[in-house]
Amino acid sequence: MGLGVIDLPAFSLEGTVEEVFYKKGLPKVVILKTALGTVWIKLEKSLRRELVQLPKAGDRLRLAGTISDKYDGWVKQYKASYLEFLATAQASTAKSSQLCRVLMCQKSSCCHRGAKELWQELEAQRLPITLKATGCMGECKRGPAVVVLPHKKRLTHATVQQIRELVLATEAQGVEDNGN
Repeated sequence: MGLGVIDLPAFSLEGTVEEVFYKKGLPKVVILKTALGTVWIKLEKSLRRELVQLPKAGDRLRLAGTISDKYDGWVKQYKASYLEFLATAQASTAKSSQLCRVLMCQKSSCCHRGAKELWQELEAQRLPITLKATGCMGECKRGPAVVVLPHKKRLTHATVQQIRELVLATEAQGVEDNGN
């Protein structure tokens, strides 16, 4: 084994694409709903460039790659080096409701101010959200720092109640949109 070589654990997951995030016109992150739950999977740069077909919401995929620990082992980062299309979404398939994404700083300052506890409370609430750990958001003394999407609402000293209200507002908006 050479100097600096780390043998990372591997993964192979199958699931349905919930959302894809792009950078410079290429897919960077795929949110995959699997039998085990929802997983954020980053695509390796070489894989992004090789793709002939771009993944979209509703597609069934098989992704494989490595898992690494981020933020002192608190979060697992999935990085795919292999992508296979199992089925493509029908053109008429529409997302029935918009899923809220909660981006939460997991750096030490926010963790000391309750980010880990907030994360655990949100998981226990079983809200229709996807939690995503991030690095520093520049609000170190006012943590925990959170961004709630699709609102693009930044929260400092974030609480479960604040996040729940934004999620319920998103669900109400989705009901109104579906009713028109």
